[in-house]
Amino acid sequence: MYELGRRSGEGPGDEPATDPCGAEPVLPETARLAEIRRTRNAVFGPHNNGHQMEFAARLARAVAEAGRARAIRAAEGPRSASLPVLREAVFGDGPIAESLVLPDAPTAVIDAFGRIVRANPALHALVGDRVDLFGMRLDKVAIGPDDDALVVRADEGTARVRVIRIPLPDTDLTICVLVERAVRDARPDSRMDGWIAELERLARVGMWSMELSAGELTRSASLEELYRSCGIDPVHGVPTLEDDLVTTLYQELREGRRGGDRYAELRLPGDRVLSCRAEVEYAPDGKPVRLVGVVRDVTGHRLSDTRVRQAARRFADLMALVPGGVAVIDAGGVVVDASVELAALLGVPLDRLRGCSAAELAAEPIEEPMAGSLPGWLRPVPPGARYGYRLEEVPLRRGDGGTVWCELAVSTTASDDGGWFWLVVCTDTSERRKAAQAAEQLRRAGSVDELTRLPNRAAILQLLDRHLAGPGRDRVAVVCGNLDDFQRVNSSLGHDAGDGLLVQLAGRLQLELPAGCTAARLGGDEFVVICADHLAVGGVDQFAKLVSDLLRTTITVHGMPVVVTASVGVATPVPSGDVRAADLLRFAEAAMHDAKKRQTRCAIGTATDGVVDSATRALEIEAELRAAIAEDGLALQYQPVVAPDGTIRSAEALVRWPHPERGTVSPADFLPVAQRSGLLRELDLWVLRTAAQEAASWPAVADGRPPAVAVNLAGLLPGDPDFLATVTDIVDEAGLAWDRLILELVETSLVALAPHALAAMGELSARGVRFAVDDFGTGYSSLARLKTLPTQVVKVDRAFVTGIADDPADFAVARAVVDMAKAMNRTTVAEGVETAEQFHVLRGIGVDAYQGWLFSRALAPEDLRDVISAGRLPTPASALLF
Repeated sequence: MYELGRRSGEGPGDEPATDPCGAEPVLPETARLAEIRRTRNAVFGPHNNGHQMEFAARLARAVAEAGRARAIRAAEGPRSASLPVLREAVFGDGPIAESLVLPDAPTAVIDAFGRIVRANPALHALVGDRVDLFGMRLDKVAIGPDDDALVVRADEGTARVRVIRIPLPDTDLTICVLVERAVRDARPDSRMDGWIAELERLARVGMWSMELSAGELTRSASLEELYRSCGIDPVHGVPTLEDDLVTTLYQELREGRRGGDRYAELRLPGDRVLSCRAEVEYAPDGKPVRLVGVVRDVTGHRLSDTRVRQAARRFADLMALVPGGVAVIDAGGVVVDASVELAALLGVPLDRLRGCSAAELAAEPIEEPMAGSLPGWLRPVPPGARYGYRLEEVPLRRGDGGTVWCELAVSTTASDDGGWFWLVVCTDTSERRKAAQAAEQLRRAGSVDELTRLPNRAAILQLLDRHLAGPGRDRVAVVCGNLDDFQRVNSSLGHDAGDGLLVQLAGRLQLELPAGCTAARLGGDEFVVICADHLAVGGVDQFAKLVSDLLRTTITVHGMPVVVTASVGVATPVPSGDVRAADLLRFAEAAMHDAKKRQTRCAIGTATDGVVDSATRALEIEAELRAAIAEDGLALQYQPVVAPDGTIRSAEALVRWPHPERGTVSPADFLPVAQRSGLLRELDLWVLRTAAQEAASWPAVADGRPPAVAVNLAGLLPGDPDFLATVTDIVDEAGLAWDRLILELVETSLVALAPHALAAMGELSARGVRFAVDDFGTGYSSLARLKTLPTQVVKVDRAFVTGIADDPADFAVARAVVDMAKAMNRTTVAEGVETAEQFHVLRGIGVDAYQGWLFSRALAPEDLRDVISAGRLPTPASALLF
């Protein structure tokens, strides 16, 4: 049964044997220790076996205690964190000299890293009492090989010593005895045998030797005790671990070979393992004298090795489960281990990834690089911290020189020496980053003014809300500015010149506004500037004057200097109290309009109590309007659009508000409120949904098809990211035929359309939807721009229709619009036709359809159905025909 697990191996004869557990070379020291037992003596002080037992037990407990305390004290450095804990755990809080009696010979106890955790008075006397040995590495005290080391004393003298090491089982501690070579020939002392035996027993080590001249094998008492504890009786001929090694070494000597060291193991029931290492000892003349060996109980080491391998396997399995890659980085910034997934993510072989510095993984250069520099995404975590930190997006360098964006979760774990490692989990966020960038582009498309690239109304309201929600809300100020007589620039120099002027003015605001101030364009020639802290710019009045001065300048447009001024209004949350961003913006706009009423340039208005009260009344109307939209409290009327013979081609939906207390509220009263409060989109959605549902059931006209329905859009625009989807859902839900829908847009909303807006309009046009440009000629476009507008219908504004019969200018403009529309295959509709004379002139220049009180006022839905069922509406042309 003792043959189970037995193995042996060979090693080079000129190299010291090394234990597989990774300990220091053992055989030369144990062989010489056996020689010392037989022929030499070192001076040891009195000893007590009970003290030795207590010493070994306290050393074992120290390892566990030090591991728990190390994380708490590691911030103080390795000498002040790990070692004092170990010292207190082993020797207690009292004086060290009184805790344990050690040999009189210089002796030290060292940890796994060679640091001294205990030194007896003899070692202090040898080195020098003024030297603090605690925490020093033993190889800095005894310099050179253990067989012939040199101790440099504090008085600059030296002493030659031999270092005898006895590892303590199941711990990382080793007892080291420094034997001065000068006393090796001293008279033998019987106490040496007792100490050596005790140390061997504590370390579960035994030694044997065989004199080649006598052929007699001698075992130490500790070896026999070790064998007996394993159930082996070497006295009665039971094979022992050293038998095969003796045979092998004898065979080499008979063959004339110089015997090297040999190693063997014996596995016993219960997973117990003994190891033996042996070698030939030679006399100075080269003649072999004896065989010596040491037997150790390595069960604890084997179990530890197994646990380490299993722990490593579990760690590798855990890393494989982590979504992304994992890196273990030491305190010096070197990658000591990494997962296969991280190597694949970075496109670097795993063996190349291990050992590289964290700085090599950083895609961004390190500022002021030096040896040991760490990238910005790798920073120390305070010792004892329960959690580390997380970084949303960090660029890492791939092996091919490219960049991969990762989310990093960084934490720490304790290392064996009392320090720490970084644990870095890397998750590839490249796809998420692309999606976020795409979403940001869509968001910006709805939050940036296309002409000036300033934030638009929606974006500035969001920013203003954030300022009002912060602790400095009382210091927030808003200034609205409207350019004075800006229309003259468009009418005299053209709309392109006006657009250029607005762009230059926006750039001036962005460049010269102080920090904490943000400019935006509300639309047309109206700008707004918000200040997070008006005190930082001199107060409310100074802030308003600053904006007024920035809007007062001379700008060269098409080679001509243009003097620009603006009327501005300023508002703050005080004394208005708890207001929202939209409220504060309305107050500033109200103050601006109040300033404009003065009919002077560069006027500055302030949101006084009167202005605020007026705005509050408007706020009440807004709240009621918001409720009316949500609760279907509005109503639609329809004004027919007729052909010359009176056939109803379409009907324009006109919103009305039958207020339960105020009566019927005119659109002229509530539409500006909707515009100022940001309700135009909700209002457009309600009108479009209601009109589509009602028009879906209209009866057919003479040609067998029901008329189309026209809906004005002012808040729901083609530039909105969800414009196409919203219109599609509403039309599909109503069951309305696509070719029965006309969407009317003012020409200012059709200027500088973004590509996605043009694509949405193109898709709807392909389905049959017609787009009409409303009030053409009154906005920013010239007649020459008509060909670039993606529309099928052009509506001639009532401003030109009113005087068309007696004003040559109105006639010329109307005729030019109609002629150009026909040349580009667009249909024309004249608005505001009230007299037969207007009708005949319009018909004479080729207008296709007509709308106005001459034919019909706006009708309730049921009245419109009756009119459609009746056939035609009377027109001056039909009166002549019939």
